Amino acid sequence: MTRLFLDCEWADNIGSELVSLALVSEDGQRRFYSEVSPLPKQPSDFVRTIVYPLLDHGFHARQKIDFTRDLRAFLIRFDAPVVLFDHVADGVLLDHALTGFDLPANVVSKLGTVPSVTATLIQNESVRDWIEHYFREHPDQERRRHHASVDAEALRWVFLTALSRALTAFRLLRHAQLRHTVVKEKHWANHVLH
Repeated sequence: MTRLFLDCEWADNIGSELVSLALVSEDGQRRFYSEVSPLPKQPSDFVRTIVYPLLDHGFHARQKIDFTRDLRAFLIRFDAPVVLFDHVADGVLLDHALTGFDLPANVVSKLGTVPSVTATLIQNESVRDWIEHYFREHPDQERRRHHASVDAEALRWVFLTALSRALTAFRLLRHAQLRHTVVKEKHWANHVLH
């Protein structure tokens, strides 16, 4: 299983018009980033003034047919990928891109195999709080917030930080349990021997 962290940017207020999509692997070594070309013509004011100026354009700007083909090719390399995201629209837009947007079926059928992906929404206030914490600790990334790659990296950091803290807490708990067991065994041995 490979965990991938997803973020999408969208042009409209309901999250139906994809602008860009980023995936980053848990180890941070494998990344996918693409922008829809042409961009949606009527973005919200926020997207026009904040998101569009952050876009990379050039190589990353792909027509929908290339976007779908490249996304499928990226995901097919992973064995049982689990894609984690923090907003419902991210999962919907990932599926929309994977299935070929609104392209004709005869075109989509030539774009390669649709990879099997497990999509998992991680949505709670503590995740949002930790994302805010990430951006406070990484002011250089704060300036590029709402670029899909930056936001996917923030989610990856939150997951790894939470996992690290959980493992540390588990180890401390386990150590305390073992110490308690040793103390009980010493007490039992002293009782039996006297």
